Amino acid sequence: MNDRTDRPVVCLPSSALTLLSRRCSELGSNGVRAMREAGYRAGADLFTSLDELPDRLPASSFWRAVDGSIRKLGLGSIAFETVSPGIGAVAWEGSPEADGPGSETPRARCHLVAGLLGGVLSRAAGRTVAIYEARCRAGESGPCWFLVGTRDHLREVHQFATDGSLRSVLGP
Repeated sequence: MNDRTDRPVVCLPSSALTLLSRRCSELGSNGVRAMREAGYRAGADLFTSLDELPDRLPASSFWRAVDGSIRKLGLGSIAFETVSPGIGAVAWEGSPEADGPGSETPRARCHLVAGLLGGVLSRAAGRTVAIYEARCRAGESGPCWFLVGTRDHLREVHQFATDGSLRSVLGP
C-alpha cells in the first residue's frame, strides 16, 4: 500500500478493539456514533492509501483491492455480492469486533468496521453510501453481514426487517 496520507498508522491488538467497541456500545448512541465515525475516517484514509485507486477499477477488482487492504491490516476479509438493484451485501469474516472478550454479549455489533466500510465506499462512490449491519456473528462462527446502498434503500430494508417481512424482499 502506498501511504498517500500524512497520518501515521497505529496497530492495536484485536482484543483492544473488541473491548473498545463493547465499552463504546455501553455508552449508548454517542459511543456507537463515535466508533462509526472513527471507522468512517479510517475507511476514507484506507481508500486514499490503496496502491491503485479502486474507483477506477472494475467492480470485481475493486472488491479484491479493498479485501487485500483489509487483510493486510489484520481486520479479516470481505466478499461482496449484489442482492438487488441498489443493494449489495458484504460478508465480513474475522471482524475484530466480533472476536475477543465481550464479543458474545447481547447486541454486540461491528460499529467500527461498518464505519470503515462506509468510508471506503463513500469515497469510491463520491457520495454517501449507507451501511446496515444485518447480522453480527459475535460469539458465533461465520461472517458478519452488512447491506450497502443508499439511505432510502436501506431504510426500506430495515423496515422490512423489523416488521418480519425481510424474507419476501431478499428471498429465502
